[in-house]
Parts: sequence; structure tokens; C-alpha cells
Amino acid sequence: MYNPGDYAVVSRYGVCRIDSVGHPSLPCADPSVDYYTLRPLCEDCVIHIPCSISSEHLRPVITEDQALDLIKSIPAIRIRKVKDRQRTQRYKEAVDSGNPAMLLPVIMEIWQLNEDTVRKGRPISRITEATIFREAEMIFNCEIGHALGCSAADVPGVIRRMVKTAAAAQDTVSYQLQLL
Repeated sequence: MYNPGDYAVVSRYGVCRIDSVGHPSLPCADPSVDYYTLRPLCEDCVIHIPCSISSEHLRPVITEDQALDLIKSIPAIRIRKVKDRQRTQRYKEAVDSGNPAMLLPVIMEIWQLNEDTVRKGRPISRITEATIFREAEMIFNCEIGHALGCSAADVPGVIRRMVKTAAAAQDTVSYQLQLL
């Protein structure tokens, strides 16, 4: 059970603050059911979820350690090359899940595909992928930012610094091993 002031993740909306628990003044709301009233941190809307089914729709926000571990895993993530239909379906499933571990490879893959397309001198024309990319990045950055205590807008910079630091440390270790 969540309480007002708690934070939880709602699929497709990302991190939400629980404003209240009770019966909202909505004509379609069942008067015999309590609802969570939630406000997404990265979207301007209000969500009402029945408390009785909240375990299907809400999950705890990842911890700072989990966020840091996920960022540290970035250099090891390998981008998969699969057919377009399978790729789009996988993207949609990741966004629907709201799981940062599933969103990160999607974000990286779409970004890499766009970079490859631009490098070949072709225009980026996949509207579906652009929409999924924006949604996945918003959900991911919102949760990682919340876990790390920074804004969603700061997350790409945090990731770049951490990956750059990890790469420099790896280069130092490799160099030291070569000297032995």
C-alpha cells in the first residue's frame, strides 16, 4: 500500500507522486472503491488507479544503486539487429513495461540506427521509432533522475560522465596490464 507523498512507477507514465488515496470526484469512479490519485513527474496529467488492482499497475521506483548499476552496464549492452516488425514490437513492449532495464537498450538501438542512417546520407523517416524513442527516453530519464536525485534533463549528462569515467578507468587498467 502506498501513501500520499510516496512515489511509484506507472507504465507509460514513469515516476508518479501519489497525491491522495480515496474516492475521487469522477462520475465514472466506483463509489465503493478507493483509488490512488497520481501525478506523473514528467507529464502534466492526473491518473486514478483503483487500489485493489494497483499491484498490476504500480511498482516501486528503482533505487540509486540500481540506477547506477544500470548506467555502469551501458558499455556492455550490445545492440541487436532484427527485422523491423520484431524490432518495433520489442520497442513497444519495453515502453509498455516502463522498466528502465528494458528501455535502455531500446533507446541505444534507436539512437544508433539514426546515427547510421545519417552517416549514410539518408534522412531519418521512421516516425514510429522517433515517437517510441521520445517516450522511452522520457520514462527512462524521469526514473533515473528521480533515483539519482537530479532532473530528467540532467540524466544524459550524468550518463555521459559515468561512461566516460568508466572507459578511462578501463583504459588505465588495460595499459597497466600491458606493462606487466
